[in-house]
Amino acid sequence: MVSLHPYTALVWGMGISLLLFYGAYAVRKTNNRLHRLLAVLGVVFNLLSSVYLIYAVRLRGVEMPANYAFWVVTAHRTFATLMALVMIAMLITGIRRRRQLHIALHRIFLPGYTLTYLSGLVIFHS
Repeated sequence: MVSLHPYTALVWGMGISLLLFYGAYAVRKTNNRLHRLLAVLGVVFNLLSSVYLIYAVRLRGVEMPANYAFWVVTAHRTFATLMALVMIAMLITGIRRRRQLHIALHRIFLPGYTLTYLSGLVIFHS
């Protein structure tokens, strides 16, 4: 069985999901069907990557060393969890067509997820 290092999941899986989220944002006013497809694919890539990261690090014991203080890593993981919850809330509000709440959440989600992605690259690859 081929085993990917968790950092690979971070860079590729979550990187692809970030691009998909921005793609969904870019077409939100012109092509709702494509917006939904890209957003759902972004969620799928994010969740698959997240589950793999948790599996590899927590269950298989793969090391992802960080040259930062424990509180920095904990803050990153807490914020990443918060962004995952906002992502799920966006998915639900999009499916249920709760437009106002969906739009309000995207103002938090896109910058927050971008920050989480970039901080993960810095914290775990420095």
